[in-house]
Amino acid sequence: MPQAATFIELCQSETVLLKQLAVLMQQEQALLIRNEALSLEPLAEEKTRLLEQLAGQARQRAGWMQEAGLSDADRVHAWLADKAAALDAWGALDSALKQLQAINRLNGQLLERHLALTEETLEVLRQAAISTLGYGKDGCLPSLSGGGRHLGSA
Repeated sequence: MPQAATFIELCQSETVLLKQLAVLMQQEQALLIRNEALSLEPLAEEKTRLLEQLAGQARQRAGWMQEAGLSDADRVHAWLADKAAALDAWGALDSALKQLQAINRLNGQLLERHLALTEETLEVLRQAAISTLGYGKDGCLPSLSGGGRHLGSA
C-alpha cells in the first residue's frame, strides 16, 4: 500500500474514533446540564473503552509518521503539500480533535460548577448542624469534623 494511502487510512480511523468520542461527550454534557450525575457512570465506561482504542490508534499513526520521517510540523506540511487526499484526512483529524477539546473544556467547566455547588451545599448543611447543637461546656459552638468515613461506606 502506498505511503499516502496508509496515512489516509490511519487518519480516517482515528477521526472516526474522535467523532464517536465527541458524541459520547456531548451526551455527558447533556447529563451535566440536566444535573443527572448518576447517569454518567455508564457513559464513563464507554468513554474509557473509546479512549483506549483511540490511544492505540494514535500510537499506530504516530509510529508510522516517525518511521516515515514526519517528526515535526514542517516536515508533515511539506510531505502533505502534493497529496490532497492525505491533507484532507489530516485536516479532518485536526478538526475532530479541536472539536473534542472544546467539548472537553466545556464539560470540565460544568463539572467545576457542580463541584462548587456541592461544596456550598455541604457548608450550608454543616453550619445548620452546628447551629442546632448549641454551645459546648466552654461556651463556644462545637465544630463538626468530617469524620473518617465516606458516604456509602460501611
